[in-house]
Amino acid sequence: MLHKFAICLLIPFVLVPGRHAGGSDEFTSAAAKKALEEYLIRIDEIERVAAERKAEAKERLARALHETAKFEAEAGSRYRGMLGSYFNSEGRIPFILLSVPSGENVLGEYARSVFNGRYDVTKPLVSFHARGHVVVPESGTYYLEASRGHADVKLNNVGYTLGTSAPGNRYRADVELAEGVYEVYFSVGNNGGQLPEASIRIVDKTTEAELPIFIYESEVDGFWKDRSLGVELIETSKWSPEEHRLD
Repeated sequence: MLHKFAICLLIPFVLVPGRHAGGSDEFTSAAAKKALEEYLIRIDEIERVAAERKAEAKERLARALHETAKFEAEAGSRYRGMLGSYFNSEGRIPFILLSVPSGENVLGEYARSVFNGRYDVTKPLVSFHARGHVVVPESGTYYLEASRGHADVKLNNVGYTLGTSAPGNRYRADVELAEGVYEVYFSVGNNGGQLPEASIRIVDKTTEAELPIFIYESEVDGFWKDRSLGVELIETSKWSPEEHRLD
């Protein structure tokens, strides 16, 4: 459509009445062709810029919708904890952990008592995944610490390699973090029996203060009431909102 419009615009300039063929100031066939080509190039550029603007507008809309959904999900009081799920070779199973993995609670004595009689032990657990949030109070150096066998430690979906040995058969890495709220993701496999030791910590390197990893009230509510597996989920650490509330 634009190309046809461009040709129509050029016609008055190409077919100029009252001028004689061969005159020095008249359009030649080559000049008309060149003018048309240049105009079409300009039209193509306009279309390209318009397409880029449209793509940028769509991206801004998608980001806005994502942030809106995120804000709606992150509502209510905050509680120390993470949204943890257990998996066997067939996928997720109906057991959850709402506490922050500490090296004792993912598959410790109480968790085993919860599984006992409620889970088919012929289908071994293969992994554990958890997610939450952390507030970095000010920009500076922090260290991330996780148990051996960890698969992923991520902040805002950026993965970190923990290579320095730490007490408790754990590994850590110093990281520079800017002030703000971060999404935390942690996973651990069970290839060598590491699941009982699963743990994650985020510590201010200067003060040695551990930053609380937390979940929002609305997240807890939605996570606990998830019935996608067809049954009610079972929590494995005696987690309670009263005991773990931060604000």
